[in-house]
Amino acid sequence: MITKRGRVATRTILGVCCSLLVMATAATTSRAPKAPEQVDVHFRFQEGVATLHEPVVLLFEVHNGLKQPITVTVGSLSRQFYDLTLTTPRGQVLRKDPFSGQVNIVTLGDGKIIVEPGADYKEPLVMNQWFPFESRGTYSLTSKLTSDIETADVSFQAESQTAQLLIDARDPTRLNKICADLLQQAEMAGTVEAAQFPALELSYANDPIAVSYLDRLLSAHTLAYEKAVQGLERIGTDEAVEILLSALNENWGDIAELATTSLGRMQDRIANPGLEETVKKAVKRSSERARNEFIKTQIAYLDYRSPQLQCAAIQNLMGVEDGLQQAEPILQRLANDPNQPTDVQAGAKDALQKLHPSNRDR
Repeated sequence: MITKRGRVATRTILGVCCSLLVMATAATTSRAPKAPEQVDVHFRFQEGVATLHEPVVLLFEVHNGLKQPITVTVGSLSRQFYDLTLTTPRGQVLRKDPFSGQVNIVTLGDGKIIVEPGADYKEPLVMNQWFPFESRGTYSLTSKLTSDIETADVSFQAESQTAQLLIDARDPTRLNKICADLLQQAEMAGTVEAAQFPALELSYANDPIAVSYLDRLLSAHTLAYEKAVQGLERIGTDEAVEILLSALNENWGDIAELATTSLGRMQDRIANPGLEETVKKAVKRSSERARNEFIKTQIAYLDYRSPQLQCAAIQNLMGVEDGLQQAEPILQRLANDPNQPTDVQAGAKDALQKLHPSNRDR
């Protein structure tokens, strides 16, 4: 005989089971169907075997065998729909942060690409920006495009895949060839976009061998010189530091500024005490020089007949050390000039009050 308490327990269990069944059914019906055979979406390593310290490239490829276009959502500045999980030779499981690491192929707007019937889409990805490949052995990558692939009529999803990569011992000859090829590609590129990927790949050749190639990439003022600065910072040898120190005297683009920032981050990991002290002094001088140039530029903007530019310059001067002090005479003139726009006058007065807070109540 079933007691009242037993009947209540039975109803509770049945209710939970029904709820779980409904949830499972809803999840099954809401999931996008599997991609048709005519649409091939996969991730694969560019090389099945690599060596220590060389850049590792993964290819994301889509082939549209349908008779209508497909839309693939990959993301814009970051590839948040690339779900990548790497298992190292020691069994450690690492996962890519969906929003980390900028890509070279910038997809504008909502991050969608259209692949026409019979066409292909290919995107190379430098895996070192997400994962370390620091030891020899076999790495296993599980990858999936998490967004739906769309046609005019239906949406579907690509299946998860697994690929393997063998990392062998460091090979100086191979590293030299890889670096030389990538440098040549970057130097011969006719556009900034074309130079970006080989420069990025070269910057992740995390080995002293790459230093001389990165030096050439930087000193030749190639279209992607900022990648050379980043690569030298990652390698961090004395030779790399000395190249960045020389770059502080560059007048091309923002090389000096980039080098200053990198050296500032590197100070605490420079093993050579003499070089560390040189870097600290050089970074201080370079930072002061850059700050003074910035202040001069903002002061010049104060006399432009553009209220937006004048107000922006006032805000910028308020945010930099010694900015208001150097600009005080012009700020006084703007604050007292009845011909200035109201917002410029008000901004100048606010800046002067910040400079001399004791005068606020006078």
